[in-house]
Amino acid sequence: MTHAAARDGRTAHRRAQARVLVLSGGTHVGRNVLATLASRRAEVAAIATSSVCDEPALFDFDAVHRVPPVADAGFEDALLRILDDERIDLVIPCRDADVAFLGGLRDRRPDLAPRLLAGNEATARIIGDKALSHRFCAERGLPFAETIQACGADEQAAFVARHGFPIVTKPARGWASMNVVLVNTPAQLARALARPGYVAQPFLGDAQSMASFLAAGITEGVPVRHDFQGVKQTIQALIAPDGQVAGVFSMESARSQRASKRAVVSREPDTIAVGVRTAEAFAAAGWRGPLNLQCRRTTSGDVRIHEFSGRFTGATVDRWLLGFDEVGLAITLFTGCALVDERTRRAPAAAALEATGYRTLLPDHAHAANLARDGHWRRAS
Repeated sequence: MTHAAARDGRTAHRRAQARVLVLSGGTHVGRNVLATLASRRAEVAAIATSSVCDEPALFDFDAVHRVPPVADAGFEDALLRILDDERIDLVIPCRDADVAFLGGLRDRRPDLAPRLLAGNEATARIIGDKALSHRFCAERGLPFAETIQACGADEQAAFVARHGFPIVTKPARGWASMNVVLVNTPAQLARALARPGYVAQPFLGDAQSMASFLAAGITEGVPVRHDFQGVKQTIQALIAPDGQVAGVFSMESARSQRASKRAVVSREPDTIAVGVRTAEAFAAAGWRGPLNLQCRRTTSGDVRIHEFSGRFTGATVDRWLLGFDEVGLAITLFTGCALVDERTRRAPAAAALEATGYRTLLPDHAHAANLARDGHWRRAS
C-alpha cells in the first residue's frame, strides 16, 4: 500500500545522476541496496564506506572509502570529508549503529538533514531500544508487545501471570535475533533480566510448539536444527522528507528446508493500518526515511510489534521483488532524482525465495590491498 507524498522542494533534478553514500556497504543490507539498483546504476553513483577492507561486496560499488568504526572519534570528520569530496546527495545507513549516528549528526548539523536518510537523535534512540519502543507505543496506543527490564520478583511473577511461558528475553538494543533466548521458568527469567541491557517480551507465537519441543527433547533428544519463529510479519514504511508517509508495505515470510525463506505480500487491512498509524506517529516525533516493524500475529489474531529498525533490511530485496521499491523511492524523494525501475513494466513476483548459505563470495585481494594502503578505491572508468 502506498500513499502519495508531497515533495519538499527538491523535486527538480539537480543532476542526471544521484550520488548516494552507503554506510557499511559490505554488509548484507548494503548488498541488498545495490541489488535493487542493479538495472539503474547509470542513474546512481553508489559509493560505500567501510571500516574493513576485505568485504567482497565492497568492490561492486563505484568507489569505496575506508573509515574508522562508527563509534570512533574520527568517524564524523572522515564522513564529512567524504560528503564534500564526493558531492553526496544522500547518506544511506546499513547498520543500527549507523542509524543512531546519523540521528545525532542530523541534530548537530541541521544543514545536512536533507542529505541523511534518518530522523532525529531522540527518535533514533526510541527505534533502537525495545524498552523505549514499548513506552513510545504504549503512550500512543500502538500495539507493541509488553516489554519489561530489570525488576523485582513480584513484577516478574505478574508478567508471567499475564503472558505465561515461554517468554522471549533479548538485548534491548540487539538485532538479527542475536542472543535471543526463550525462557521457561521463573529462575531462567530472573537470570536473563539480571544481565545488563536485557528485556523480556511475551512469546507471540504458538506456545504449544515450545512445550512440544521440550517434551520431545526429554524422550527423543534435541534436533540439531530447530526454529520457533513460524510465520513472520514485517511492515516496511517510508517517511518522506516533509513527514508524509510515502509508502507502507507488509510481507509474510517463513523458513523452510532449513536454509531458505519464502516471502509473500500480506494485504490484511489491520496489518496495513498498524503500519500507517505507527509510521505517522514516528513521523510526528521527527523520524524520516525507512521504518521497519517486526511483527507477529498472536494466537488471538491481533497484530503485535516486537521491535523496530530505522533502515533498509535483509528483506529489502524480497520486498523489491514483490513490488515495493523502497530504495528507489527513497532516492527519488530525498534527492529529487527520479529513478525508473524497469520491473514496474511487468507484474511483481508472486513470491520471493531467498536461499542462504549456498553462495560464497571471495574478496578481490588486490582491490582490498589498495583500499587498505590508500584509504580509498575507485572503479576504473
